[in-house]
Amino acid sequence: MSLDNIQLSKKERRILFTKNLVSDVQSTVPDTVTKEIRINSLGGNQKNILFIIKDSQNKFLPDNEMDLLSNLIMACKLSMADIALVNYFNTSFNYHQLTENFQSKKILMFGIHTSDLELPFSIPFFQIQQFQQQSYLTSPPLTNFLNNKDLKKQLWVCLQKLFLLK
Repeated sequence: MSLDNIQLSKKERRILFTKNLVSDVQSTVPDTVTKEIRINSLGGNQKNILFIIKDSQNKFLPDNEMDLLSNLIMACKLSMADIALVNYFNTSFNYHQLTENFQSKKILMFGIHTSDLELPFSIPFFQIQQFQQQSYLTSPPLTNFLNNKDLKKQLWVCLQKLFLLK
C-alpha cells in the first residue's frame, strides 16, 4: 500500500481528526450520528441479523415471547448465535449507531417505528424496505402475535422472503 492511497475507517477518522480546520464552521453531521455508544444485545450476531423489540418490563423478553421468537428463528433455519436481539426501551439509539454496533444486513423491528430510529422513511407493518444495503421489516410487538394466527401468517410470509426464498 502506498501513502497516496490510505483508507481509514469512520472510527479512525474520528480519532485522528477531532477538530475542524475552520473554527466558525459547524459540522454538518449531527452529534447523534458520531456519538459512539455500546448497545447491549442477546445472541451472537454471526449472520448480522438484528431483532429490535421494545419491552419496558424485561431486559429482553418475557418467557412466552422469547419462546415465540425462538420458534420463529428456528423456522427460518437460524439460531440465537446468528442474530442479535436488542431492547430499544433500555437505550436510545439511531440507525447509524445500530449499523456501527452490529453491521446488520437485516433489521426486524417489533413494536418499533422507523422514526424511533431516525430512519428517513416510514413503512407499514409487514413490508420489507431496502435502505443502504440493508433490509428493514416492521411489525407489531411480539405480544400481539401470541394468540393471533393471522398476524403470525403475515409475519411468516415476510420471514420466508427475507430468509428462505432466494
